[in-house]
Amino acid sequence: MIISPLEHAHDFQKVFGLTRLATTIDKAEAALGTLEPETIDYCKCVIEIICKHILSERGIPYDDLKLPKLVKQALSSCGFDNEGIAGNLSGIVGALAEIRNRTGIAGHGQHDSQDMPSQTDIRIFVSIFESVISLLWHAFNKFNIDLTLTKLRFDLIEQRLELASFNEVLDVSTSITYDQEEGRIYINGKEVRPSELLFIFDRNSYSEELKKFQISEVVAESEEEASAT
Repeated sequence: MIISPLEHAHDFQKVFGLTRLATTIDKAEAALGTLEPETIDYCKCVIEIICKHILSERGIPYDDLKLPKLVKQALSSCGFDNEGIAGNLSGIVGALAEIRNRTGIAGHGQHDSQDMPSQTDIRIFVSIFESVISLLWHAFNKFNIDLTLTKLRFDLIEQRLELASFNEVLDVSTSITYDQEEGRIYINGKEVRPSELLFIFDRNSYSEELKKFQISEVVAESEEEASAT
């Protein structure tokens, strides 16, 4: 069975649930299917998105990092401490970035005298890309998620850290009270606003409720103006 070079990119997408990453992977696979030149551009973007999200999980800034340093920092943040491999990989990734900058057709306009990447160029790029993403994935699997910083969804954290049993115990043992007059929920004595919970866990419902409120405000204003005339 042939395995897609983007297999581990899909693994990252299952964990992260990022819309931008999913879209970029889809475009990379579509381009790779016919060895289109933009395969190189999309694959480079996949590496960048994954590395940036790994670093954001650790609260590490990445805005000024070029691709080689970005990959090295992402590996380091996952506890990968083999400097020989990380250093050599950084050099290889730098070569990838140069190939993309020199031959890519998305993001950098080139003079028409610049050759388009050949199908062999694309295959070589994707082979190296596959190794980089694979190494990132295996390093990430040792990743110790910092629960105070992570932006992963609750269900993904529960699955990844195998917290289902703990959460069941916590659900039962947690004290929850509701002050209907004040419209406040208290979880183990800590005040939580229902509106805040809805905003955090169900943005669509929050938005719908906001629209209803805004419409009711307009209607109330119109009725008030009508009664005043």
